Amino acid sequence: MTKVLSNRFHILSSVARRLPLMLVAGYLSFFSCGGRNPNLSEKRLQALANDTTLQTEEGTSPVLPDTGYVPPVGAKFIENRSVDPVSPTVTLKVGLQGGARQPLKLSRFGSSIEYITLKLPGEEDFFLSETTVHLNGDKWAQSYGSSTRVSTAGDYFVTSDELGIRLFDNQGAFVNNLLLSEFEGKRNAQTVEIEFDSYKPAILRDVRGDRCYLAVIDHSAKKTWISEYRLANRPLNAQPEMTQVRNYPAGMYMDGNTRFNFQGGRGNRPVAVSFNTMGDTLCKFANHVQIDKNIRAFASSDKSFFYRADGKLFFRQAYCDTIFRVQSANRIVPAYRFDFGAQRVSMEDGVQAKTQGKLLPWKWIAFKNSMILIFTEGRDCPNCRKAGEVTFHCLLFDKQSGHADAIDMISPYPEDALIENDIDGGLPLPLNSINARDDGILASFTKGQIEEILKNGAQSIPAETVAKLKAQADVLKPNEMLVMIVR
Repeated sequence: MTKVLSNRFHILSSVARRLPLMLVAGYLSFFSCGGRNPNLSEKRLQALANDTTLQTEEGTSPVLPDTGYVPPVGAKFIENRSVDPVSPTVTLKVGLQGGARQPLKLSRFGSSIEYITLKLPGEEDFFLSETTVHLNGDKWAQSYGSSTRVSTAGDYFVTSDELGIRLFDNQGAFVNNLLLSEFEGKRNAQTVEIEFDSYKPAILRDVRGDRCYLAVIDHSAKKTWISEYRLANRPLNAQPEMTQVRNYPAGMYMDGNTRFNFQGGRGNRPVAVSFNTMGDTLCKFANHVQIDKNIRAFASSDKSFFYRADGKLFFRQAYCDTIFRVQSANRIVPAYRFDFGAQRVSMEDGVQAKTQGKLLPWKWIAFKNSMILIFTEGRDCPNCRKAGEVTFHCLLFDKQSGHADAIDMISPYPEDALIENDIDGGLPLPLNSINARDDGILASFTKGQIEEILKNGAQSIPAETVAKLKAQADVLKPNEMLVMIVR
């Protein structure tokens, strides 16, 4: 059997050469670790060997210890929402401003651009680029579009998607597979098929400094393992040390010991909860924006958001005029307050879609010295767009003073709006998908994403820039991703 597999998959030594065919890391462990998986029958192994649509990547699965942890009952601290006298709340007036709107140019957010190409080691490998992912369960199926996400961890780049988590150095060279998902299925650059019952997704929960917070979830066994992987403290080819926990919370890390989960306050749930890394509840923040039980909710017109800026976590609950800064495990501070005046939508009208003439936040982006609010006049939904009942607007706020400039998005919808690249005349940035950081902007592009920009925004892009973009798209391969850093 080993000989058959060697001929079919080109099984190589453990010197980190990759297998040419797809991600079933647990099966690779079977061969490289002396047959640790007794559940794979000889017949199943032969089927794997003969199915060339199943592919495998090098790298063994992490050891997942089977030791449960039960958090203690109850919260440890009482919440505090007091105003910070040293940093008082900044009021942001939101309205339909008259006069000329300013163009949105990249030079407002930085003065230099660095381009780095991330490259996966195998020519047949690929990054996800709105790839269709099919999750197939026993009695259900789910499909959605997915793209590979890029983060920075210290001096490294980390990419994450349904297939796993990869590590690259600051020049874009592949370092190793940090953690791979396990699943049975098929994949190509357009479609990934995942049998859900066999799926153990490797998830990048958060990144802080040079620390990556990882998780592996076994949905069938209802088990979760986590790891804090600090790049500076270990050989880069070392496997994460995983710890099993119970009910590991979502959210983001405030520090190495505290996780903050913004829940949005739906129903009777708290608006937010803080935990330690083992899942112990530290504090619950009460939900003060509740829908009257006698009101029939047709829609949720308003939006919540949760983000990191200035090294802190921030959140805004739908139908609340305040953006809170998370100060500690039990304290949230009112940082910004939206003033919509007479055009503020009430919760009662919002949930019943009575929003004509009302202003509603649509997207919030915090940069180093400024913040962008995309908002709508009227509720945004496919029917409202078709009927012409929703109009998009954009304001650029100064972080300290709250002064706002009206921005011309050019496109009627933010999905197609671009930030003009007036620094080097190259790639414009899609307004709706940029990753703002404290030191600038991080953006990433696959070949398909550059082609999509050309398709949707060609009319607003200068001809010489169009030529540059076509040239960039032509040279990018499916196993490459262009990263753009604006400082």
